Amino acid sequence: MGGMVTFVFWLAASLLLAGAVFLVASVMGRMQDDDGESGLRAFGRAFRQGLRRDGDRRASGPVDTDMDAFFAANLEQAPGYVDAEELSDVLHRVQVRVQTPPRGTPRG
Repeated sequence: MGGMVTFVFWLAASLLLAGAVFLVASVMGRMQDDDGESGLRAFGRAFRQGLRRDGDRRASGPVDTDMDAFFAANLEQAPGYVDAEELSDVLHRVQVRVQTPPRGTPRG
């Protein structure tokens, strides 16, 4: 029973700590968007604003675009994550390594 209580305690503590980290990150993000005001007063105001749910939320509407424009805007010039030549080279080396017996293994 004692192990379960310890687990629940540490689980609750970690969730509260994670919530505090998200809250502080939200406050710090709001402080950077201010009109240049800084200091403890700006931190307190941003902290209270972060606690309120109905704060000013910037709503962005949907963007209409076709698939060709979407893919053209996100085109990468660098090689892909998985290069076919590199992958085939690795597979060839593995195949050769599997087919050759280890050193010291008697043949026959």
